[in-house]
Amino acid sequence: MKRLTWFALAITLIATVFAAKTPYQAVLQHSRIRGRPHGPNVCAMQNIQGTDKKYFTNCKQWYHRKICGKPTVVSYECCPGYEKVIGEKGCPAALPLVNIYKTLGVVGATTTKMYSERANLQEEIEGPGSFTFFAPSSEAWAALPTEILDALVSNVNIELLNALHYHMINKRLTSDDLKHGTSFPSMYQDFDVHIHHYSNGIVTVNCARLVKTDQHATNGIVHVVDRVITAITNNVNSLIDTDDDLDTLRTAVAAAGLTSLLENEGSYTIFAPTNEAFEKIPPETLTRILGDPVSLKGTFALLYFHFCCHLVIIFWSRTLLAPLNDAFKDKSLAMTPDMKKLLRNHILKEKFSSKCLYHGQELETLGGLKLRVFVFRNSLCIENACIAAHDKNGRFANMFIVDKLLTPPMGTVMDVLKADDRFSTLVGAIQRAGLTELLNEKGAYTFFAPTNAAFSAMPPADLNKLMRDPKELANLLRYHIGEEFLVSGAVTPHTRMKPLTGEKLELGALNSTVYVNRVPVVEADLMATNGVVHAVDVIVKPLPPKIVSDQAEGSTIRRTSAVRAGSQVLKNDDLFQKVLRSQSSRSMSRVQ
Repeated sequence: MKRLTWFALAITLIATVFAAKTPYQAVLQHSRIRGRPHGPNVCAMQNIQGTDKKYFTNCKQWYHRKICGKPTVVSYECCPGYEKVIGEKGCPAALPLVNIYKTLGVVGATTTKMYSERANLQEEIEGPGSFTFFAPSSEAWAALPTEILDALVSNVNIELLNALHYHMINKRLTSDDLKHGTSFPSMYQDFDVHIHHYSNGIVTVNCARLVKTDQHATNGIVHVVDRVITAITNNVNSLIDTDDDLDTLRTAVAAAGLTSLLENEGSYTIFAPTNEAFEKIPPETLTRILGDPVSLKGTFALLYFHFCCHLVIIFWSRTLLAPLNDAFKDKSLAMTPDMKKLLRNHILKEKFSSKCLYHGQELETLGGLKLRVFVFRNSLCIENACIAAHDKNGRFANMFIVDKLLTPPMGTVMDVLKADDRFSTLVGAIQRAGLTELLNEKGAYTFFAPTNAAFSAMPPADLNKLMRDPKELANLLRYHIGEEFLVSGAVTPHTRMKPLTGEKLELGALNSTVYVNRVPVVEADLMATNGVVHAVDVIVKPLPPKIVSDQAEGSTIRRTSAVRAGSQVLKNDDLFQKVLRSQSSRSMSRVQ
């Protein structure tokens, strides 16, 4: 136990991470605060009058009702990643998570989707991988000069494919990863795309503004941009050759024999003196330097960098899945052989970046197990353990900080239930209802499994009647089985799931406890090869229909075509009340 304590302490010290909120997330949070009176996941948007340009609102813009000096109209819309439900207030339902090709249609980038099909890119962005796609809006394609668009979409589809690949990066990058001044190699000949992330929350890639950000997909992420970005094809020497302010430098480069070097493939940084800079050198000294190639080569500072998209795996490369300290609070845990084996299964055989993980991927551990990767709207999980912080990168190893100890799958859903005495009544009910084969076959189910206590709580007459009617029993059990896979770490407020029978299951989380239709889950994440089991001590029943005002008078709430918003529903009531008491809220109407 002492060794385990030291292990947990070491992980805690290593895993201390402080992450600052990006400007985009700060503006999105303010928009959520302003939209919160209209229901969950509602954002305030400011539309510049006479245009189709919309922005999340910051405090200054909200107060002045202007953006860049232009008057705006405030509307209330579903935050990215959510949609309305008829008869319910706000935008309580999360949009479905699908692959990048289908996500392009969901977020309104229909022209990019069409061109992806035409360029034979569809199979790639439907398949395995972890990509970032800066997808031009349909308006962006329409704004291209006719001759350029005609050339791209001609019968020679390689040009269109190259253009689309220049909009893609071979790993998942959220708005938090798009730091100001960074650049990333694209999937078109590794040409870089350049990021600017401004203090007002606007993010651009090669000067194209991200208008719908963080649209998550099962195999990556989509950011919709307002223009088609073009590759920078000039080499350093071409730039020097065409700039009149660099005439003297051009002469010096040629005299030093560096022209060929600067025309070659590579990535160089040259601190380029202008003609004015050379004029400050005494004429006789400059003449002597230009006539001495050896001296010239020592004059220029050339920095040579290599960029590689792929990790080089060497013998010691590893990835550690490090549980947070809370994962070791269970006093029954001890450094037994089983625990040592479990910890070996927290070390992956290869060095990975979480940005390169994708839905359905399998990772092999030192213990010989294959662990599955699951991509959810707000979470990236390996089996039941979700990544809780940014990667910690070392020379020979990386570390993912995860929220709990990993639980590898232990057979099918039916095997998990049979191995646990708490589910003996349920196992008999499954057999009577004819669902055994379903829970043994390949799939990805989430089973909110009633324990013996749940059945015992039913009136005896009702229980006996239920057990004698296989059809009714099957309907009740199928209502407890979701059509998709969901671990507890991926449950967020207002999560919805469609059961095998019935309309919906409504999930939420409070104080680390998951609730399904207001029934608490007593033990979560019993992992199976074809799903996951969450134990409940109460039979789950449909919730009564909600009768609420659909929206506040005078406001409009529209469904956005985005797939994901980075932040969850705000919980800071003090901050919310402070904003409502602000001068702008007192002096300005919330709706214009």
